[in-house]
Parts: sequence; structure tokens; C-alpha cells
Amino acid sequence: MIKNRLKYALLTLAIFLGGLGTIRADVVYIDPLFEYPTAPEEIESLTDKCNWLMQHFWDQMDFKKKTAVNQSALNDAFSVYSFPMQWADKEVVDKATEKMLSLLSKNPTLQFQFTKAAEEALYGNRAKIWIDEIYIRYIESMLKNKKISDSRKIRYRRQLKQIQNSLTGQTPASFDFETPTGNPGKFHPIGVFTIIEFGDPDCDDCRHAKLKMETDMKFSALVDKGLVNVMFIVPDPVEGWQTKLTNYPSNWVVGASETVSDILDIRNSPSFYVIGTDGKILAKNVSVDDAKELAFKQETQAQQ
Repeated sequence: MIKNRLKYALLTLAIFLGGLGTIRADVVYIDPLFEYPTAPEEIESLTDKCNWLMQHFWDQMDFKKKTAVNQSALNDAFSVYSFPMQWADKEVVDKATEKMLSLLSKNPTLQFQFTKAAEEALYGNRAKIWIDEIYIRYIESMLKNKKISDSRKIRYRRQLKQIQNSLTGQTPASFDFETPTGNPGKFHPIGVFTIIEFGDPDCDDCRHAKLKMETDMKFSALVDKGLVNVMFIVPDPVEGWQTKLTNYPSNWVVGASETVSDILDIRNSPSFYVIGTDGKILAKNVSVDDAKELAFKQETQAQQ
């Protein structure tokens, strides 16, 4: 997920031109931990420049002497460092991450700070990109460090469970829900292309997303034919939620779940999960437009 595309287009351009150190990744200007490195001019391709940054971004930071740093400055540095990950070679990113975690394991304070920075850059609502696989490695490494208190690990254990239960390309964990009439339900992949909207019926964005699906004739035809299964689930419902789900399409599955927010990785409201016919997650925490586009794509592929 990339926010503020113009700003980050400039960041990408800066990488090409070798001027990464002149472009700030955050709106708020702060003193950096060090001068951000510049990829050598003789490196021409974007991939090679990003690979170089993965390997050399932290060269100026002394991990042996640094016991703690300014968290805001670290968040900024990690944000700039992690953004090129999406263009770097996977093996280079993996090796750089392994090296980083090895250095941090010897400094529990710094390791916890880097985990917070990784959360900000790779997982949180303000992140420019979401990379679950890399963020998981930071969490797992931090959780193994016995010198970090359990009280600091509670939130990250919960996050790790949620992410692992809902990794793209894998089968999502099942969850229980209740229908507006009081009947119990349980979600599990059923072999039908499924779109789940997690949201609040009082949320304007959620109502807008519902309207986009209802009024799209092409999409509604897929639902009517049973080719797409649509669910609207209210996480952490409040009293009276049942009366707010009375005007949803009769061929949708609607309900509320008190446990799903502890089981699955739900970061937005509304947040859409797209489950393929093989029962595996095609996309998660995406927009209604992205979810519909995937439905149309799979229908086209099925017809070919």
C-alpha cells in the first residue's frame, strides 16, 4: 500500500538520480540519525540501486556503541530504508534483514526500538508499504530476546498471531460469527470465490463500499450466479448491531464476530479480504475496488 504517490514518486526518482539523502520520507522534518547514503551514480538500474541501499544504508551507524537512539529519528530512517525493499531482489532483502537482526540481538534496547520502527514502516496505518514477511522476522527475533520484558512483548505476540493466521497465499484461520437473527455461523473457505468486508454499518466508508458492490450490475450478476460469495462481518460489535444489518442483500452473509479481530489481521475499516476458490488469501486489507477487480479477473480467467 503506497500513500501520497507524488511524494514517493519523488523518492523513487531520487534513488535513480542518487539523491536519496535530499528527500525526506516523513512530513515532519527531524534531525536524522546520520546522513542517508546515496547509491553510486555508476549503478544504473532501479533494482541494483535498491540492492545497494539494502546492503549499505546502515553503514554509518555503529551498532556496537549505540545503546539507544531517538525513536522518531529511527522511524524516519527505517521508513526511508524499507521503502526500496519493494524493488530490491528478495535474496538481497533477506540477507540484509538477517544481518540486521544478528546485530540487534546483542542489544535488547535497540532491538526493541527497531521492532517499533519496523511496525511503523511495514505494518502500521501510516506505513507506505506493507511487507508482512519482513515484519514477522523482526517480531520473532525480538520475542526470542530474553532480555526484553514480557510486558513489551504482549502486543507483538498478538500481532504475530494475527499476521500468521492471515498471510497472503495461505488459508485464513476460521472464525465464529452470529447472524442478525441470532444463528451461529463459522467462516471457513468453501471453494467459492469469497469477498469478506470487515466493517461497521455506521461507518460512512463502509456504507459507500456496500453501495459500490450493490449497484455494480456486473458484480451483482456474479453474486446472483453463486460465482462470488460476499460476507459483511462486524468485528467487535456493540449492542444493537443486529438492527443495523437489516438492509443488506439477501444473498450476502452478514453477521458480527467478537473474536475475529483477535484472529485475523484487520487494519482498516472497511477492510476487504479476498479468498480464492482454492481457499487461499488472494489479497487482504484492500479496498472495495481492488476486491471487485480481483473478482472480475477470476471470472475472466474461468471463461478462458
